[in-house]
Amino acid sequence: MTTLTRPDARDYAALATSMVTLFGSTRRTSGRVTLPAELELKVAFGELKLDLREALFPDQHVVLYCESLCASVEVLLPEGVTVADHSLALISSHKLCQAAEGSDRVVYLEGWSVCSDVKFVSAAGSGR
Repeated sequence: MTTLTRPDARDYAALATSMVTLFGSTRRTSGRVTLPAELELKVAFGELKLDLREALFPDQHVVLYCESLCASVEVLLPEGVTVADHSLALISSHKLCQAAEGSDRVVYLEGWSVCSDVKFVSAAGSGR
């Protein structure tokens, strides 16, 4: 008989606590990584795509600081993650697609965006 268990955090690599993209494009398919309690994303005149669909959330609440200037930011989240947007958007578009209400895993979005497109999409809301 096979028993399914939740993977141990030691089985996952640690994701860096900050990512910076200036005048370029960064795509990160993180795969099996442990998400830090705080993650900082800074993008100026570029594009950042971050795939966290297979990430482990050791902390139930994650604070994501996102600062974007004339940029495009897309973060793919696992199904069942709630996003609470506490950021400031000036001449920007923020799109938060999620299917979970009352989830125990919450990403708090802090920071600001100017002339940017910011998307946080859960696996269920992505249509992929």
